[in-house]
Amino acid sequence: MNQRDVRAAWETFVERGALPTDLRPSVANSWQRSKDHRVTVDRAMAPLVADAELFRHRSKHAALRHAARPALESSRTFLSDANSIMILTDPSGLIIDTQGDARVIEAGRTVHLEHGGRWSEADIGTNAIGTAMAESKPVQIHGAEHFCSQVQRWTCAAVPVYDPTDGELLGVVDISGPANTFNPQSLALAVSVGQHVESVLARSIKQDHEMLLHHFIAKRSIWANDDCVLVDRRGTILHASEQALKAIRGNRRDAGDEPPTRFLKTLGFDEWPGRLKELLPNASFDFVISESAGIGAIIALHAPRRAASADRGVAKLGSAHETRQPADSAPAARDLTSRSPQPEHSARPKPQDSRATEPARRDPVQPRSSPIGFVASDPTVQAIVRRVETAAARRMPILIRGETGTGKEQLARHAHAASGRTGAFVPVNCAALPESLIEAELFGYVDGAFTGARRGGAIGLVKEADRGTLFLDEIGDMPIALQAVLLRLLDDWTVRPIGGARTKVDIFLVSATNAALDKAIAAGRFRADLLYRLNTLEVTLPRLRERADFEAIVQHLLDGIDPTCEIASQTMADLAARPWPGNIRELRNILARHTLACSDCLLDQSGVAVQIGQVTHPKLCSLQEIQLASIRTVHAETRGNVSETARRLGVSRNTVYRALGQTTPR
Repeated sequence: MNQRDVRAAWETFVERGALPTDLRPSVANSWQRSKDHRVTVDRAMAPLVADAELFRHRSKHAALRHAARPALESSRTFLSDANSIMILTDPSGLIIDTQGDARVIEAGRTVHLEHGGRWSEADIGTNAIGTAMAESKPVQIHGAEHFCSQVQRWTCAAVPVYDPTDGELLGVVDISGPANTFNPQSLALAVSVGQHVESVLARSIKQDHEMLLHHFIAKRSIWANDDCVLVDRRGTILHASEQALKAIRGNRRDAGDEPPTRFLKTLGFDEWPGRLKELLPNASFDFVISESAGIGAIIALHAPRRAASADRGVAKLGSAHETRQPADSAPAARDLTSRSPQPEHSARPKPQDSRATEPARRDPVQPRSSPIGFVASDPTVQAIVRRVETAAARRMPILIRGETGTGKEQLARHAHAASGRTGAFVPVNCAALPESLIEAELFGYVDGAFTGARRGGAIGLVKEADRGTLFLDEIGDMPIALQAVLLRLLDDWTVRPIGGARTKVDIFLVSATNAALDKAIAAGRFRADLLYRLNTLEVTLPRLRERADFEAIVQHLLDGIDPTCEIASQTMADLAARPWPGNIRELRNILARHTLACSDCLLDQSGVAVQIGQVTHPKLCSLQEIQLASIRTVHAETRGNVSETARRLGVSRNTVYRALGQTTPR
């Protein structure tokens, strides 16, 4: 049928409900479903979800977005002048990604053919996305074939994308444009892209399975006499003993004919520990994460005679809550992280028990388990954490850069934990060390070494960090005299207390700065040879406004401030849109201030707006200006208390005095 005949058939159906026999069956069936959904033909645009809900959907379907990204990026080139766009939706028909002709993307906003638009048949009637979902096959809908009159200005071709393992609908790939750009080849292109996405997903699943099996083999000795089940992210059982399967089926009588672990697919990976512990209270779990996403778990049902030793094995993998441990993956495999909550029924092992269960030999470069005390869901931060863990295991000096408030010390503490070192974590504020007492503070002194020396002497900061980690904070503000002393230490790791004898120290060195060291070197304020010794691994933490895990950070901060408080979704979106020059530290202060002011433990737009309004941020053009503005703001909040300002910002008093243009008191 041509467009004129389709238009006449549409008008007849709208007026009398009659369907012509020569109308394409997929279109006729879709019109009838649209009517059954009570969609009116004058509906002007699809529903549009809030930014916070869109963020949740995009995060939930990160694997699909990752698989489709190459095709979408390519479409930016070959569709840029073709009056067409490529669209990716989730299984509900919600648009999560678009690429192509910028003019068409802008035109699509008039009907909400954009990020966050819902395009199921129940939302906007007959359209390629919704009809492809309903018909479970590729569909092209052109012009008057759309059910809603305003959408009839468009033409679109869509294909469903299915999970390669179980055939579940994952989303839809669609190519759309103005009706006058109709091209019958668009459907073939959409089908080709859909097949490519499915093949990428299949390869990724195969990779994940290989990693899980490799991880399982590496950890199998821990539960040598126990019954184990290995499941992937979709709840598919990759390996299981007969007894373990019987136990799980016994606790999942409602599973019917499907695998008893299939219910895991419908849960967020962060929900797995609670649900599995509820299902199998006497089991242990090893949750495996690759990059920023969970890929599966090992479930161990302990044999009674092995319960105590099995618990000790799990205790090595994690703390009472959760731990991170890279899997023993093949050289070509991606880094893994395992999370192993310790069973509630097991007691914390004594030090001698832990040593007794360790293997006789340990790979010196194998990163060890260490608890994560901060949010690291952003892919960039995840990659940084993995690199830091590897460097920590090899005791490589690490330099952490980043703006104030981005979490440099938290990352340094995680590096210390990941190194598995038994000594202390000793932070040193380089800007706060008085030049006249640098050597005494760092290396210590013996009793009576100089006038005013403490009775009994002092061990010194470096010696305190022996067999542990020395964290040099604010190295950009390190006095030149201290730089020379530190360089000498790095040459031979020998400490000589004032008035005492030389001793060797074993130290893992981590440094941090928010200063532009390249400029400091050019200005002669920092030694280039020292920088080369400090930055064997150099990482830069992204600013808060650049991170993809803003919502998780807010929830984490609120849990620490007041676990009873909740935040409205629109408020979350408004907060995410702010620049946050003070980064996570500024965000924490704003949230803490509001939890004190709100009465119903709900952070809404008006309340947060008032709190944010108390701190004004001028337009800043450099990192130094941002730092100065933060210092002056907190200085005003503390009514001129320099010590309290320094404590809140985590900087030295000298730094505060310099920012205020004042002379440091003697």
